Amino acid sequence: MQQANLQARATTGGISRVWTIAQRFQKFLVVGVVGLAVNQGLLMVQAGTFGVPVAVASPIAIFVSMIATFALNETWTWHDRGTGQIAQRAMLYGAINSGGLLINWGLLVWLHGHGMHYTVANLFGAGIAAVWNFALNHAITWREG
Repeated sequence: MQQANLQARATTGGISRVWTIAQRFQKFLVVGVVGLAVNQGLLMVQAGTFGVPVAVASPIAIFVSMIATFALNETWTWHDRGTGQIAQRAMLYGAINSGGLLINWGLLVWLHGHGMHYTVANLFGAGIAAVWNFALNHAITWREG
């Protein structure tokens, strides 16, 4: 009987944990949409309006979107997690998302170089980078205390 109770609690705890991560990932996606809007908007203004080369405009747009998404993730997505000072989390977030920036930028430049419109290529790069960013930020930046 006691073993059955422990098993039931473990199963319920596992389901609850998966549900919590799923909800957090949904929040992360909403924040990502905001970040993508900032990224795409700045990319289009720089490359489309001012003629800045896509390979130069992209990292600038991604960096600005990283600032916006950090603030939203800190206050909403992972508001209940994270240890230490906010500056420490910002540094970790910046380091992790710099990897995402390289993924996004590299895929964008490669796809654009093979004929894909830069705004579509940016969507592919941002999508792949989002998986990287979520997994590492969830495990490192805003890990459970």
